[in-house]
Amino acid sequence: MKPFSKWTVPEIEEEFQLTFEPDFQGLRSWLAGASKVTSEEIAQLQGLSRKLALRVRDWNEEELKISFIALLLDMIDFYDPAYRPFMEREVSVEYADNKKLWGIVDFLVAQGRHAPQEQFFFLHEYKKQLDTSNDPLGQLLAEMVAAQTINHHSHPIYGAYVIGRHWYFVVLDGNIYSESLAYDATKDEIIEIFGMLRHTKEIIRQLVSARS
Repeated sequence: MKPFSKWTVPEIEEEFQLTFEPDFQGLRSWLAGASKVTSEEIAQLQGLSRKLALRVRDWNEEELKISFIALLLDMIDFYDPAYRPFMEREVSVEYADNKKLWGIVDFLVAQGRHAPQEQFFFLHEYKKQLDTSNDPLGQLLAEMVAAQTINHHSHPIYGAYVIGRHWYFVVLDGNIYSESLAYDATKDEIIEIFGMLRHTKEIIRQLVSARS
């Protein structure tokens, strides 16, 4: 089968019988629970936002990743004794006879010391502002479906994809998925993005603690 990078939303919906629900409670709860941000963090985030606004049209994917996304994720600090972030890791799973989902994942948070095991959150597609190639939502959903198959426990899978300044948050719960509107990281919405990423860390901690 095709790698993650070749999937589109219509293909992934048909192959795995996924249904899009725009007003899904699971997404609303996730976004509404964004963590509070301190005044010091706000100042740091505003500095990152100004930097992004000046450079986003010119950065390529690696520059966007290193000069902005990595710094934002470092503020969250997804490292924990029970889980950790993984970058540029291969994920592969056979979901039916002679059918496989596979590919390189940009960023994920999962249990496991040396390799991803139980998987919770994906961040996908560090695309530059003017690059509209491929289907980032379809690719993200393919990764999230793969995680459902790999995981030993049934729980929602959380994800986000980035196109330049815009962040989109996605949740997959069973065969239902939902997607947020765009959050613009060059505006004060960067504070909401940060709050939601930190809330994601809290959700992961709760999921891990519930089965300890």
